[in-house]
Amino acid sequence: MAFSLTFPSSDPVPHTQDLATWLTEQGEAFEREGPHTLRLKAVPVRVVTDPQAASMQAQLEMTVDAPLSRIVDLFFNLSMRAGADVRLAGEGAVSRPQLWLSLAEDQSRHRLARSLERSMERSNAHEIHTRLWAVVGALRPGRDARWDAKRETIVEVLEVGAPEGISLEEASWHAESPQVGDMVGVPVKGHLHMVAWAWLQEAFPGLVHP
Repeated sequence: MAFSLTFPSSDPVPHTQDLATWLTEQGEAFEREGPHTLRLKAVPVRVVTDPQAASMQAQLEMTVDAPLSRIVDLFFNLSMRAGADVRLAGEGAVSRPQLWLSLAEDQSRHRLARSLERSMERSNAHEIHTRLWAVVGALRPGRDARWDAKRETIVEVLEVGAPEGISLEEASWHAESPQVGDMVGVPVKGHLHMVAWAWLQEAFPGLVHP
């Protein structure tokens, strides 16, 4: 999942060369990708300026080892340089703790996906999955939470059109041509991946740190 952040401000957008100078002062190595894009080398971040639209955007491509605290500090230092708030696409204005939690949840999802892939090569794969989903189930009693390998995320399975399920309109965002009575997996909200990852690395350290 790629994260997109914007820095809306009434002040003029910093020129790309000014941002390049600022990044050098911050000790961030980068390279140019076109006239208005700077790609950082130490973290998976691009900074894009658009003078015509008077906007500046930062794009983060999450990885399992991205240094989140450093990235969050970078974004908020960038916001101060631009004299703007930090807005995360899909959520709006965010604080440092809120942004860190959003990024940490997605990084945990990536780490969980890689570890579950490795688990399939082990003789105790059934035990790993059984115990992991028992922990997830304890966090969401009465809910049907599963791992969607294609989307690499924990989903809650809901019945389309059921009183406690999901509407047909909403289901169309998560499945192709859903019908009333179908069971549709909806990505969970909150910080469930962080909890699942914390348990997995405690219970099976050899799996998460091969």
